[in-house]
Amino acid sequence: MQAQENPDGISLKQVQVLNWLLMVIMAGSAWLMYSRFVAFSVAVGGAVANVSFHLLKKDLIRLLSGSRNAVKVLFFIKYYARLAVLVVLLFFLVKYQKVHVIGLLLGLSTVLLSIGVTVAGEAKKFYFNVKEAS
Repeated sequence: MQAQENPDGISLKQVQVLNWLLMVIMAGSAWLMYSRFVAFSVAVGGAVANVSFHLLKKDLIRLLSGSRNAVKVLFFIKYYARLAVLVVLLFFLVKYQKVHVIGLLLGLSTVLLSIGVTVAGEAKKFYFNVKEAS
C-alpha cells in the first residue's frame, strides 16, 4: 500500500527533492567559496542525511500501512541498527579526517533545512488564505 500525498499539504516527495537540491546547491557553493574538500564534505553529509531520511520514510510507510504489532518490532530494530551504522560511519569519517567537520555538519543539515523551508512555505500559504478569508 502506497502512502497518499496530501495535495493541499506537505508532500514528502517535495521534501526529498528539496533535500537533494539543497545538497547540490550547498556543495556547489562550498566548492566555489572554499575548496573541493569542503564541497566533498558537504556532499557526503547531505548524501548520508538524505539516504537516511529516505530509508526512514520507507520504513514508516510500511509501519503505518501494515499490521502494527508485527512491523513495530522490526521497525525499531532497523531504526536503531541504522542509527548505529550511521554513528560508526560518521565517527570514522571524522576520526580519520576524511571530511571537513563543518562541511559535514552543513551537509547533514540539508534535511532539517528542507523540512523548515517546506513548512514555512505551507505556513505562509495557510496564513495568507486565513487572512483573505477574514
